[in-house]
Amino acid sequence: MKNPNVVFLSDLGNNPYRNLLIDNLEYHGFRVVDYFPTSIFLPKFWGKVKPEVLHLHHIHFFFLGSSPFRRWIKFFIFIIQILILKLANTKVVWTVHEWSDKYQGEWGEIYPFWSVTFGRLFDGIITHCQTTKNAIIRDLRIQNQRKVFVVPHGHYIDAYKNDCDQAHARQLLAVPQERVVFLLFGNIYRAKGTLEAIEAFKQLPQSMAFLLIAGFPVEDDIEDIIRHQIKGYDNILFTPKPIDDDDVQIYMNACDCFMVPYKVFTTSGVTLLGMSFGKACIAPRMGYFSDVLDESGAFLYDLEDEDGLLHVMKLAIERQASLAKMGKSNLEKARQWSWEYVAAETAKVYQWCFKASL
Repeated sequence: MKNPNVVFLSDLGNNPYRNLLIDNLEYHGFRVVDYFPTSIFLPKFWGKVKPEVLHLHHIHFFFLGSSPFRRWIKFFIFIIQILILKLANTKVVWTVHEWSDKYQGEWGEIYPFWSVTFGRLFDGIITHCQTTKNAIIRDLRIQNQRKVFVVPHGHYIDAYKNDCDQAHARQLLAVPQERVVFLLFGNIYRAKGTLEAIEAFKQLPQSMAFLLIAGFPVEDDIEDIIRHQIKGYDNILFTPKPIDDDDVQIYMNACDCFMVPYKVFTTSGVTLLGMSFGKACIAPRMGYFSDVLDESGAFLYDLEDEDGLLHVMKLAIERQASLAKMGKSNLEKARQWSWEYVAAETAKVYQWCFKASL
């Protein structure tokens, strides 16, 4: 069959993930149109383009509401639209960017009944690692496990400018050249372990280490908490705002080691970003991080160990001479996850959905 028309429903905006995936799908001959997810989404494209594939990304937008009653109403509106599309032979695919970190946590977006319904109605489900695949099969009670696929998260090599060397990047940020520089990058939530990472860093010798914190504080009071935490520490630079694309390289290249000390997570685009800039990593030894990282490029620690994060930060300082080599290992590993490959694997998922219905 000819390559199907694809409609994305995502809040990815100008995130390189979205642009690179769409560009490479179009290179493979697909026509892809992207719309922001809202509760009533069918009129956005009905009559404009007939999608053979509806590709969902962050689905919690469909169910936001001030009360359980409103959220149940939105759930039924969502399901009715999905059923209409399926009656028109549209295949529904969902990429699981987030699961335990939002859909089963304090946000409470997805009820168990909803999960089972999605498992039955969605034709294909894409996860970014085997751990998430196993969780989705379990939580959605999926009988036909072949409908759940692992398609790696693509790398960000060449997606951002990268012509600023470490010495110049540190000069721009007024970071001492000789320090071991750690980086916390991206939107700031408590669940990302930012507060705990700061406390662990404060126990390191100030003359040997420097911490960069760069990203938008999403939760209302977290910026004030961080400012209170770091008061009096000249070796911590806090940039509480979204980082412009052209400035991403400054923070990435200034650091020796980026940290993703997440307590609850599903996937981490920041991990692929840091690997794409050839940086060593600190992460918990579990889930997505265990599937993507290894000891050649990362210091992995037990999340249940209260001193685990501090221990690997000390280890990174002790092994300062090896950090560049570890970063190169991460860069080489990231190269295998090109967007051409990711798009080809995504296309296979679309094609499987049509073959499975014959």
